[in-house]
Parts: sequence; C-alpha cells; structure tokens
Amino acid sequence: MEQIKRLCIIPCGVAKIWDKQPDLGAVEAQHVYTGVLAAACQRYARSFFDDWVILSAKHGFLYPQDLISEDYNVSFVKPSRDTITNQQLNQQAQAKGLDAYQHITVLGGRHYTERVKPVFNTHQELLFPLSGCKGIGYMLQKVTQAVESQTEISEAHTISNEGSELKSSAVAKETKIIEASPLQEYSGKYQQLYRYLTAEEADSLTLSMKQLEVILQFSLPESAYVHRPWWANTLSHSHAKSWLMAGWEVSSVSLGERVLFKKML
Repeated sequence: MEQIKRLCIIPCGVAKIWDKQPDLGAVEAQHVYTGVLAAACQRYARSFFDDWVILSAKHGFLYPQDLISEDYNVSFVKPSRDTITNQQLNQQAQAKGLDAYQHITVLGGRHYTERVKPVFNTHQELLFPLSGCKGIGYMLQKVTQAVESQTEISEAHTISNEGSELKSSAVAKETKIIEASPLQEYSGKYQQLYRYLTAEEADSLTLSMKQLEVILQFSLPESAYVHRPWWANTLSHSHAKSWLMAGWEVSSVSLGERVLFKKML
C-alpha cells in the first residue's frame, strides 16, 4: 500500500535571530525565527512529520536548510509591496514539489490559511488544526500540549480538493490520534495585563515596571526586578501565561526599568 505523503506548513514570526545577533550573516531558516510560537510550531512539525516547511511573508515556502541572507520586517497581517504574492507562492509550490503531497497540515492563524488555500487546490487535503483557536496564545497552548503529550492534534478544519468543508482528523504516523486536552482560558492573578495586551493594536510595546504595576493594580514581586528568568516565555508560569495567551512574548528586559513585548505574529 502506497504511503500517504504528508507535509506540515508552519508560520515564521516577528522575532528573528538578528534581533539579538545583528552582525550575523546568512542563517538557515530553521534557526532564524526565535519567537515562542514559531519555536513551538517547529517542535510540533519535527515531532509528527518527516517533511515540513516554513511559510515566510517575504520569502514564501522555506525548507529548514534554506538560507536567509538578512533581517526583514514583512508580514501577512499588514501586507506591503514586499509581501510575497499568491502567484509567487504557486510557482514556489510547483518548483519545490510541494504540490505532490496529499495531506497538508497548516499551523497558524487566518492570514496563513488564506495564503495557503489558493496554492493547493488540486488533489490535496488541507488540514487546519488551529482554526478553532480564538487567538495566538491559544494556538501556542494547543501546540505545546500536543508536543508534551506526543499526541497529534485531532481537531481539524479540513478543505477537500473541491474546496468543500469536511469533518476529518489529522492523519497520525502509524498511531491512533487521541483528543488533545481542552484549552484553558487565562483567568489568573495577572488577568489585567492579559486584558491590556489583548486590546493593544501595536506590534511592539515597551512598558516600565511602574506602568506594569499600574495596569496590574499591585506591585510586582522582587524577583521581577532582579531575575531575568522571571520574564521567560513559558506557559508553566502564571505571570508569563498572561502575556503569552494574549498573543505576546517578552523580547527584552532592562531589569528594574522596562520590558519590551512583541506580538508573536
């Protein structure tokens, strides 16, 4: 029996390796995108797929080993003249043989799914396991849960080759797919920060420690002033979960002074 060819397409992200190492030259795509969601999606792709590519708003479909020569700031959320076109994506898919895959799983939000749908419209089945997530933070939680449990996400919004919607599940590698655990909404101590960041429309935001305390309506613990690990982007910490579930990540910290937040996508 012929094995079904499966491909995973993952998002890139705003944070890139040049943010912290600006003098680096060309870097392989798999090492370029350093954001927490981009890293989680890459772990998911490596866990469940033999073949995967990154979808970049500037460079299009990138194999992990493809070289990116320099930093850039282009997105699907706010398209510009540098944003890759659907026609170019179609040409890339054919040139790289991506249209030969029968099952294609796409991680990412609406802006990514809208770019992928017109490209693969012949004999592929497209699966969007994150389509039910109401925000980027929930995508992160779902992907992280799947990787930690080594259980491929089963819920999927699927498009057939005729473009009609189907009730289907992602096809796992020789193992039964088990439902991922339910997503948890953020309702912890730092809920005011979660709400503040959710309403923020900018792509990056710098807040002083005092501004953060005004938003939270209580004082930050001493560890937030003196220990950089307190600001780590990890879902296991309630305070970090407040910004991650809002779709933001900490980019840099000046201890005792200010914090730079950036949107994940």
